[in-house]
Amino acid sequence: MGNSTITLSTVYNDIVTKGVYDPRRSASGYGDSLALTLATQVMADILCERFNWKFNSAVATPFFTNSWQQDYPQPAQAQGTIGWGESVTLIDINNTTLPKPLWTPSWRRQLIPVSVSTWRPFNVCWMYNKDLQLGKWPGADVTLYPLLGNSAPAGQNPVLSMLDANGNILIVTTFGTTGSSAPAAPANAAEGTTVTDGSVVWSVVSGTSQGFRLDTLPGASGPTYQVTPTYQIDPPKFTSAMQLLDPIPDSYSRYFYRGLESECLQASPDPADMKRGMEMRKQWLEAMGEAMKQGDRELNAFKLLPENSAVEQRWNRTGTYTADNPY
Repeated sequence: MGNSTITLSTVYNDIVTKGVYDPRRSASGYGDSLALTLATQVMADILCERFNWKFNSAVATPFFTNSWQQDYPQPAQAQGTIGWGESVTLIDINNTTLPKPLWTPSWRRQLIPVSVSTWRPFNVCWMYNKDLQLGKWPGADVTLYPLLGNSAPAGQNPVLSMLDANGNILIVTTFGTTGSSAPAAPANAAEGTTVTDGSVVWSVVSGTSQGFRLDTLPGASGPTYQVTPTYQIDPPKFTSAMQLLDPIPDSYSRYFYRGLESECLQASPDPADMKRGMEMRKQWLEAMGEAMKQGDRELNAFKLLPENSAVEQRWNRTGTYTADNPY
């Protein structure tokens, strides 16, 4: 179920009854296209604010760390395209203690390839699959060990992604033992296409879908971490006047109304309307501050921590200068 019960057509009908210019009646013959474009712009203006709207938050499909693998190509996220990251949970998934050990890595805008392995990753970023590092077909009769289970993985795996001979990105979706020759899907295969390789199954993922990079390499044979990113969804595009205002809930719809009204006035051929629309947009942007306050009534679990000290470190012959070692 979506967040909204209001269609874009309803918003336009309500606006024009106030005497505001209706772009759907444009003499150019492209009125419907303009109306959808203006609505898409308003939606982006609201959702792209530097604020984590609860109604626009989504949990990505978890992925699992693998031997020496830093990059994890993924199929398109079912809940929508990743706009930017909010939080991440990292669980030692095969650990039999209750509760299972859990950590909270940070989202980063970008991470670079590394050759260093540490106990567990501390940072995650999203990247397009086409920009991620891929492995190679491991060869014939190679066992790929499952990542889940009380004793998993039972051995060291190769990187569980590859570029096939036809340029498709493949990821392992069923573990087993490889066959006698490298798998390949048909050229330009659709995402989700599967290829059998002995008892292993590989699936195609699109180069423009989003995968993940960790800041360090997992160990050779575990432990397996389940990584679950939470993110803000990229703004949707309006393609029909009957489309709902999702993900904006009805309680926030007034901000969409005001924004669209200002855009309609600015699109009017009447200079007086254009001027009025520009003034209304300023008022609307100020009102957006009220919208963020509406969604920010609870205490936030996040906090700001400096990446580096604000004061340069100094050393003496016994170590760093500190309050209890000032000389």
